[in-house]
Amino acid sequence: MSIKLIATDLNGTLLRADQSFDHARFKRVLTGLNQLNIPLVLSSGNQYAHLKQLFADVLADNLVMVAENGASIYARGRQVFDGSLSAEQHHHFVTVDRFQEMFKHAYLILVGSHGSYTEAGAPEQLVAMARKFYDNLQLVDDLAAVKDSIKKISVSTQPGDAAALVDQINAYFAGKLRAHDSGYGVVDIVDQHVGKLPAVQLLAAQRGLTADEVMAFGDGANDVPLLRYATHSYAMVNAPTAVQAAARHVTTLDNEHDGVLATIEHILLT
Repeated sequence: MSIKLIATDLNGTLLRADQSFDHARFKRVLTGLNQLNIPLVLSSGNQYAHLKQLFADVLADNLVMVAENGASIYARGRQVFDGSLSAEQHHHFVTVDRFQEMFKHAYLILVGSHGSYTEAGAPEQLVAMARKFYDNLQLVDDLAAVKDSIKKISVSTQPGDAAALVDQINAYFAGKLRAHDSGYGVVDIVDQHVGKLPAVQLLAAQRGLTADEVMAFGDGANDVPLLRYATHSYAMVNAPTAVQAAARHVTTLDNEHDGVLATIEHILLT
């Protein structure tokens, strides 16, 4: 077996429900992978600032961060890919697209390079919940007045409605922008060329690697393309049946019991 790059989702995969993880074990795994010249790619819909804070005490040269569902890639603290929306895409969304029927009752957050933005007057309960996941969340009078470079647009809906909303959004934008179901009732809209799979493919190409040399872990719908791509793909045992069906393997342990780290140790570090 020749695995030369590992990519893992975070929420519901590497991380426990409270976003914690075994720091000491994680460090040991990173050190072992570094000795094998294998980078560990953290692939998430979260902002880079949030990921940097979450993993602050375990940073290493072989730890790569894919943030905002692939809109940003950071290696050794340096941004190596920026998939922000163009100024035209951003302007058209906040002045035209957001007024389409499918967004009528949606709670929208623009995620930028320097902060996150939602309209003043949003329900206090939703704002309070959003502050746990979106860094520097600012309430603004008009989304069209936001000047930041926008990485993604988050749309909140009921978890059971997310898949249908993804289909509606992708039909509407017809390949210009792309919607991903990020789980927990959140749909992320990014540039058409952005996603977890394109990010990992870019990193693999930079190293001259093929899918046969990639290991991947995931638990959600937005992980499915990556799980189908990687030859050594593992769906979490806590993942929905449809996600497990997309992977070559299913982990023995769930995310609450370090299923990702245990699998890596068993396959590569023993």
